[in-house]
Amino acid sequence: MNFLSFDLELNQDPTGAKIIEIGACIGDTKTREIIAQYSAFVDPHEILQEHIIKLTGITQSDVDNAGTLLEAYVGMCKMAELHECARMPMVWGCGDGHALRQELPKDTKWLFGRRELDVKALYQSYQVAVEGKLQAGLAKAMTKLGLQFAGKKHRAVDDAINTFLIFCKLIGRFQS
Repeated sequence: MNFLSFDLELNQDPTGAKIIEIGACIGDTKTREIIAQYSAFVDPHEILQEHIIKLTGITQSDVDNAGTLLEAYVGMCKMAELHECARMPMVWGCGDGHALRQELPKDTKWLFGRRELDVKALYQSYQVAVEGKLQAGLAKAMTKLGLQFAGKKHRAVDDAINTFLIFCKLIGRFQS
């Protein structure tokens, strides 16, 4: 079964947060392979916060030359439809799905169902059962599961890929 895993990077300041990058991958849960990737910068029509530039490596030029959030979303949806993904995307934490729906134009058709598969919550449940702890950072979860972080931290496509890899590792542990 194919699943879409997606992640957002946001320009966060005291007045709110705007999406600056969408990253996604399609993974086959049977073979546990990544079969497609998607990444798009989004122009938030505002100046990036310095701490966000340092954290993500995304520059003002990257977003100034980017398309709209709707264009980025449509690109991700086309990939999901092409690979006949489940209508429940994977995310690390429950915030990204909500943020994306909130920031898209109100008349945008939402391709997915009402829920996301929150891999962070799944991992936290596993950690409580195994170690009695609620540790839940993406990179630390990778290490605790014996996985190596793929790509760059705080880049949307890499975080989406790593979220999928954690899901597959957990499924393997549940099956044994």
